[in-house]
Amino acid sequence: MQVFTQHRVTSIDKTRRQLTVRDLHNNTDAIVDYNRLVITTGARPIVPNVEGIRLEGVLTLRNISDLARFKALLSTLQPQKAVIIGAGYIGLELAESFHELNIRTTMVEKAARILPRFDPEMAQPFHDHLLENQVELVLGDGLAKLHGDNGRVTVVETESGKMIPADLVVIAIGVRPNIDLAKAAGIGLGTTGAIAVDSRMEARTSGIFAASDCCEKVNRITGTPIWMPLGDIANLQGRVAGENVAGGDAHYPGVFGTAIFKTFNLTVAITGLSEQSAQESGFEPISMVMAGSDRACYYPGKRDFSLKLIADRRGGRLLGAQVIGGGNVDKMIDIAATVLLGKLTCADLENAGLAYSPPFSPVLSPIIVAAGILNNKVFKCR
Repeated sequence: MQVFTQHRVTSIDKTRRQLTVRDLHNNTDAIVDYNRLVITTGARPIVPNVEGIRLEGVLTLRNISDLARFKALLSTLQPQKAVIIGAGYIGLELAESFHELNIRTTMVEKAARILPRFDPEMAQPFHDHLLENQVELVLGDGLAKLHGDNGRVTVVETESGKMIPADLVVIAIGVRPNIDLAKAAGIGLGTTGAIAVDSRMEARTSGIFAASDCCEKVNRITGTPIWMPLGDIANLQGRVAGENVAGGDAHYPGVFGTAIFKTFNLTVAITGLSEQSAQESGFEPISMVMAGSDRACYYPGKRDFSLKLIADRRGGRLLGAQVIGGGNVDKMIDIAATVLLGKLTCADLENAGLAYSPPFSPVLSPIIVAAGILNNKVFKCR
């Protein structure tokens, strides 16, 4: 195997199966033949075209170079007031970091609420938790302009005209698939705007494969294309593409959208469909929300969380789960993701043989209790 660093592919000729590769050391081009090609160009941060975007103190966080620049800015600017544009996972995790550094933090989010993938009643506690930790939220408002002084950012102006003082601004409004190279080569894109691939990760052009955030996935519940830029998904896709390029016949079945992150003292996790997205996908969702804990109520160190399960009224198949709180939130969401994998019903989950001991769980796991309640709702609907 040969590995070339400091080289960039500038074009793909899919007919001749050739690449034009630029050596960044001496700025010369070479033609490289290929038999099979894997495109893993990932995603790039969305940077709005607004006045002041190039001011010192304005940055995105996507790669190691961005992180190095970020650390340098923290040291040289010693910011006291930070504004995070966007309330996605990166922005929310940054809010905690800034709080720990005693930097006053404001989040500006164009959507009407944070955590749009979650149902409103599950997102609200997280919203309140941010306010409790002195994070100011500006919702339903977007970035209009950045003002500066001597080349450094000083004020964020929102679309509504709100002026927010800032000496550090992080643009965290999301990413888009990095498909410029593929698009220029005429490699087919899907409905999401990312590279279309089959379950073998092969594009519409024979011999070309794609993996990572640059290509589409399939939602395993709805069967429809979806674009979901998550690291674990990219890793799994890469394994499949790599095996098939080497002559194998591996398949990647798609995603449930399982995700988890933590900010301050709350962990937030989701898998499958929300109640709203289930309805939009043609299901007849029913749901329930309950309080649970990660161990027996009398055991020291017990931590509480809220759990929501969503099922299809027609037969009780589990469609999704959301958890927010302390403790082993990941345990609940991983159980739910496994139930989705098996296309199991609430009745199946209600009788799951999950491990019990007071340091690890109540006598009946909260997810079993929730499944039982939801199964009763399904039964009453018959």
